[in-house]
Amino acid sequence: MRALVWHGGRNLAVEELPDPQPRADEVVLDVGLAGICGSDLHPFKGHHGPRRPPLVLGHEVVGTVHELPGRFSVFPLIVCGVCEECRRGRENLCPERQLLGLHRPGVFADRVAVPRESLLEVPDGLSDPLAALVEPLAVCVSVLAPAGVGPGARVLVLGCGPIGLLSVHLAAQRGAEVVAVEPVPARREWATLLGAARVLADGSEAAGIAADVSIDAVGAEETWRAAIAGTRTGGEIVVLGLAQGDGGMPVAELVRRSLRLRGHFAYTRAEFAEALALLAEERLASDWLEVMPLEDGLAAFSRLADTPDGTAKILLRPGG
Repeated sequence: MRALVWHGGRNLAVEELPDPQPRADEVVLDVGLAGICGSDLHPFKGHHGPRRPPLVLGHEVVGTVHELPGRFSVFPLIVCGVCEECRRGRENLCPERQLLGLHRPGVFADRVAVPRESLLEVPDGLSDPLAALVEPLAVCVSVLAPAGVGPGARVLVLGCGPIGLLSVHLAAQRGAEVVAVEPVPARREWATLLGAARVLADGSEAAGIAADVSIDAVGAEETWRAAIAGTRTGGEIVVLGLAQGDGGMPVAELVRRSLRLRGHFAYTRAEFAEALALLAEERLASDWLEVMPLEDGLAAFSRLADTPDGTAKILLRPGG
């Protein structure tokens, strides 16, 4: 089969690999579309984190299974199922968790082996491009759940990549007034399309927004500080992005203004299923999505890393 293999840095190429050999509890998914996540771009840019080459990246997918009818999205976390966090339904915090495209081969390939229990059937009428967004939307569902975002709330979103744009959409759908911050003009337009009441070009403009909840979908010192400046006293800041691993933060301001700061990773299985149901019900706008063949994977990664203006989300299609 063909797979897009990362060998470190910007060394990314389509290669012929052996077909996956599923275990007894696994099936082979024929990949229809696979989305490029910001976390896939980190190793491409040289920020490897826990990923080690050679590796097939990717964990956002929609596809089919030869012996089963229909199409499927895949819950990409493989967890132990018996630890305290798993028993509480918080699989994203399982200490033994593994992620497709990180700890095991990912979905930028013709086929991938996945646990049978990770399959969620895609409803008829939901297009493949939108079905491929279940994973990033599940992150947004999980982020907003503890914050109780609803009518009358004000939400600040910093960064309008896919997670930021979907956060804008979900918060607006739940009745919140959403203010977004994004330096790239095309992405500011998409944020407006997806429900932002206001879109700012620079984080320095966020001061005084007085958001109840601020979502940092970038994760760098500049955006941490902008989120703190844009959040009301007693409000909450959620950091999702991983653009910067370490840096300074005005802790005294957090204390004196009683701001709540939390990091957030992934989603539970229930939140993943909720995201799929939301996509089936809402018919999210898809103008900001672009599909490219797997053979153009290197070009797709390069565009997202180097020239993001005009490109927010690229989905790779193994079939060309």
